[in-house]
Amino acid sequence: MTDRSWGRGSSWLLACAALILSVACSAEAPYEPEPAAVGSPPPAETLADDAPSLARTTMPQAVEEADHHDEDHEEHIGGEAHVHGAAELAVTLDTNFVTITVDAPLANYGLSEKTKKKSTELEQYAEGLTELMGNARCDLVERSADLRRSGDHAALTLSIVWDCRRPSQLDGLMFTGFEKYPAFEEVDAVYLGEAAETASATLTPDNPFLPFVS
Repeated sequence: MTDRSWGRGSSWLLACAALILSVACSAEAPYEPEPAAVGSPPPAETLADDAPSLARTTMPQAVEEADHHDEDHEEHIGGEAHVHGAAELAVTLDTNFVTITVDAPLANYGLSEKTKKKSTELEQYAEGLTELMGNARCDLVERSADLRRSGDHAALTLSIVWDCRRPSQLDGLMFTGFEKYPAFEEVDAVYLGEAAETASATLTPDNPFLPFVS
């Protein structure tokens, strides 16, 4: 009786030991969380593609300031060529009448561009500015002045009209303003005759003569 009970107990103990060993061998390793993936930087091509949009979003103020600077510059210029020392002269012949027009900055006459002189007071600057050459027997008919302002600049247009009894005897025009007003340096001159003949020259103190084409 005792041997049989011991045998049954031994068998039960062996079975329990085998079961424990089986569970231990088949148990899974404890869970360990995987390390978080480290993001890699975007490829260079992506950065290059995003550069224009990045510039647009980060530099609008700089672009706006550059545009504003250009606008200020254009406003300062005033849209009109204005070079001290330079001038434009035109001579036209219509039957017996010769009209001379001279356009120049006020500074060429030694005047301040902020002058308060009226146009009627500025007509006197046409005197001694030009001289018709030849035996055309011309009489002064009219003189006028037109003052124009553009921003900080001012220019004067003088007009002189002559009535010539013998216009065919006209040889040309001498710009004597170089002697009277030393601030004049260069004059772009053009002549238009009655038969559409033309002549042009750049007049300087060394070459103040504009010949007419007959």
